[in-house]
Amino acid sequence: MNRQYQHDDIPEENILDLRARPSSTAASPNQPKKVRHVDFLSLVEDSEQAVSKKFHGFFHRAARPEAVKQMPPAPPFQSGASAPLPKSGRVFSVAFGPAVRFALVALLLTAGVAGARMIGNVQKAKGEVLGTSAQALQQLVAAGAAAQGLQFGTSKDDLRAAHDAFTAAEQQLMNVAGALKNVPGAGQVARAQALLQAGQAITDAATKLATSAEVLIAPSPTTPLLAVVEQFRTSLGPAVADLDRAATLLQTVQASDLPEAYQQTFADIQSQLPSLQFQFDRLQHLGTFLNFFLGAEGASHRYLFAFQNTNELRPTGGFLGSLAIVDVVNGAIVKVEVPSGGVYDLSGQTAMRVIAPAPVQLVQANWNLQDANWFPDFATSAKKVLQFYDSAGVPPVDGVVAMTPAVLQSFLALTGPVEVPEVGETFTAENLTSKLQEVIKDAEKVDYSKPKLVMGYLTPKILARALTLPQEQLWQLLGTMQQHLISRDIQFYFTNAEQQQLTRDLGWAGELRNSNKDFLAINRANLGGGKTDGVVEEVDSHDVTIAADGTITDTLTIIRKHNGIARDAFTGDRNVAYIRVYVPQGSTFVNATGFEKIDPKRFRAPSADRTPDPDVVKLDAGAITDETSGTRISTEAGHTVFGNWLGVGPGEVVKATLTYTLPFKLNVGGLFGKTDTYSLLTQMQAGTRAGFSSVLHIPGAWQTTWQGSTSNVFVQEGDGYRMSAIMDRDQYYGLVFKNK
Repeated sequence: MNRQYQHDDIPEENILDLRARPSSTAASPNQPKKVRHVDFLSLVEDSEQAVSKKFHGFFHRAARPEAVKQMPPAPPFQSGASAPLPKSGRVFSVAFGPAVRFALVALLLTAGVAGARMIGNVQKAKGEVLGTSAQALQQLVAAGAAAQGLQFGTSKDDLRAAHDAFTAAEQQLMNVAGALKNVPGAGQVARAQALLQAGQAITDAATKLATSAEVLIAPSPTTPLLAVVEQFRTSLGPAVADLDRAATLLQTVQASDLPEAYQQTFADIQSQLPSLQFQFDRLQHLGTFLNFFLGAEGASHRYLFAFQNTNELRPTGGFLGSLAIVDVVNGAIVKVEVPSGGVYDLSGQTAMRVIAPAPVQLVQANWNLQDANWFPDFATSAKKVLQFYDSAGVPPVDGVVAMTPAVLQSFLALTGPVEVPEVGETFTAENLTSKLQEVIKDAEKVDYSKPKLVMGYLTPKILARALTLPQEQLWQLLGTMQQHLISRDIQFYFTNAEQQQLTRDLGWAGELRNSNKDFLAINRANLGGGKTDGVVEEVDSHDVTIAADGTITDTLTIIRKHNGIARDAFTGDRNVAYIRVYVPQGSTFVNATGFEKIDPKRFRAPSADRTPDPDVVKLDAGAITDETSGTRISTEAGHTVFGNWLGVGPGEVVKATLTYTLPFKLNVGGLFGKTDTYSLLTQMQAGTRAGFSSVLHIPGAWQTTWQGSTSNVFVQEGDGYRMSAIMDRDQYYGLVFKNK
């Protein structure tokens, strides 16, 4: 019998797609075994929600715990909104248990030739139902993924195919139900009827989803965008209710009630429904989010757009060099203001007089708006940004939207080149970053107070072109934006508490996450290293050793390579990064090597009128420094934090290592054969794409009974496992152990 487990740290939307078969025996160390990996559905890849239960038990969603009863392997869906349909036969099983089969045989014996014909027709109908339902459910799942990725132009045919297939399946299901209506037997007949009703509910959901999609696929040219969004959101409600009903019905059926040949198929179908429920719930929330954000029903909202330069990394993604104040009313951008001097225009007006965090004092001891995004948690940084902004005496804003250059590049990729005659340049997706740097640098030579004026010319032109894209390209743009949200190229903070909570629920708030098991977030801040992060490559290796007594020791190795050219105007500076490593709170520092010690004389002194900032004081409380390595050890947002410096010049490669023990042990074996779990949640930093691998070494007396990962590379090798990924999104892997 398959054991059942429940994750404690997996993002809620990922849990259904991390399933893998339990290992019955330990693999030979001489024959590395590839662990079964199941990638997750596109839209829900990276939301910030997490399941708060323990790992043992079964996968289910916290908000709908009754939705899943089995934990079979998931079908091999590919990541991405346009993932192809599964090729394997995943079917909605309407097979009958032993009592039903007995009843059918009894009926056959008593009904003679006529009964034989009827049973033959029922069996034929059952086969047609299985095939048609398989196709329909696969289409619905694929259509859901496409719709979630906002690829509505692609999903239209899938939705219609799903609807047509389920309509055909419904008729066949009803034929089977009619044949069973008066058959004597046991309770399995009622459970078969539940299967029929669940199929009907899914049919209804598919029909309503197809109708909802039509609103988006072909709205009237005169229909306002917000009206279209609201129609879609409202029409999704009944579809979600139908899926809920189907999931509830399926809970009355046990896989063991069905013939063995259909049990795995049924379990697969049963486990996919909660994922669909979650997706469509999420689409409804998206409609609510857009209604608020775009100023529905005449509401007027003003947002501070912060453009983060990822070539100069900062904790939330990049240096805040350029700002824009954007007014939105009734789904339209009515005004865009870009300070000609960028962030420095406002910095000169702020009334806050506080001392910068200690590492920032390498470049600026007097803290101000441009350096305010010091906290990896975006909401915390956004609040600090607004404190400085509000102190400048400007009209308040309703929120902060942080964007990296990758977002504007996506706009340009669809709009084509945008000419800016005011500066005599044409910007494309390919030259955006380099051209902006050139124009700003040239502008500084003419008038140092207006280097960012080019953003004031460029931004409205890009937005105007984007908002007038043909409909098929507009949805394509929205789908691309979804990927930027996953990678935190776009992050939101709202002063309205309800909207902020909705943003958190959608996973777009840029939160610093947490975990009940192992956790890792590497955060980099370029302080005095110029605009060089675009030419610095990084590979991070995470080595985990579990001792026989369950003690867990982690060693992190950071390798950075500077590909810039010495004395080049844009890439020739030495990259100087303050690196903070966030790990489980209570972890114990062991040692660190390879980091750089900065001469204290290089740090600047604050002005006499500056006072300590309360948030920084809280951050520094209880912090200590390891004298040998210079590593600063502190606590922040529920994590232990190790901070240190790592510099690298053009053409150089540097390596640093950090070793620490986790605050918990694993307990495997004992009198009752106890199992235990290890999992790692690693969080990416906005604006980075580092290579990452984690190698787990386990005691020889242990074996794995379950394993799963969100990464495409998760393999068993040697005495443990290895996960590898490009960190363009958060990653996770987990395992369950027992004694051999």
